[in-house]
Amino acid sequence: MADRTKHSNQLKLVVGFADGDDRTISLENPKGDITAAQINALKPAVIAALQGDKAGATPTGWRDAKVVESTTVYLDITPNA
Repeated sequence: MADRTKHSNQLKLVVGFADGDDRTISLENPKGDITAAQINALKPAVIAALQGDKAGATPTGWRDAKVVESTTVYLDITPNA
């Protein structure tokens, strides 16, 4: 078996809550040309769907949004016969 390489991208959206808590939503393989306006357009739906765990705090909006790219290399370490 040969070495294998896996590339992946995730859009990580951090939602802040009134009590200081936060939640991270990760979306696999986002479009490469996503804009801040498109991310901000999601805010009303996310706020309507989420509720904090500390006394039911309400979401206050985005704290952070970024695309995280990663590469994992799986090395073939099988001994040669």
